[in-house]
Amino acid sequence: MSVVVVADGAGGELGRWPLPHGRDPADLLAAHGWAGEPTGSGLVDDDVEVHWRVAALAGPVPPAFVASGAPGAKVLQRLAAYALVVDEGRLLMSQLADWVGGAGGLWTLPGGGVDPGESPVDGVVREVHEETGQEVVVDELVQVQSRHWVGDVAAGERHEDFHAVRLIHRATCPRPTPAHVVEVDGSTGAAAWVPLAEVGDLPLAEMVRLAWPWVPGSDSYPL
Repeated sequence: MSVVVVADGAGGELGRWPLPHGRDPADLLAAHGWAGEPTGSGLVDDDVEVHWRVAALAGPVPPAFVASGAPGAKVLQRLAAYALVVDEGRLLMSQLADWVGGAGGLWTLPGGGVDPGESPVDGVVREVHEETGQEVVVDELVQVQSRHWVGDVAAGERHEDFHAVRLIHRATCPRPTPAHVVEVDGSTGAAAWVPLAEVGDLPLAEMVRLAWPWVPGSDSYPL
């Protein structure tokens, strides 16, 4: 399953490009002379299309992108979808299990990898339920995070050239219940509704800090 970045303008589609390994979608658009914000995603012929509303880039076009390759490393691009869900001043969060390498115990947004042939919206609804027991309705795509690194995983058993593409959505929970982990033997160790004022007191995954400006009602509690 590949990720395709689609540029949309007032008059319709302006262009589409496969997302190279390690490339930030915003940088890919800029290389073609566009800047904008993500507006949605969907599954089309086994590819995930991420749509951006764009306008002409104000400023110089970035230099040409050269794909990186780490000798001996397994190249892996992972598309994942996550949700920002706020109810009565509380953010729905999940905690990574202790065994998760390099991130065990950190609190993050509920969500995870999009399965082959699955739309990102369906994926985030499924993942939120598995990790927190909540049924949510996805409202909008608000952010695309792109992170690329090379390193050892699985206690040094595997060397990876890893590209994480994270689609961050706002979502609502019509009938909130106490958060609890549903999935058995998954990567989630705990789940909770956390008051916005207390989120900054937790050990947080980078994803939460990057997404914080899009958390509804979070203006008074900057991380």
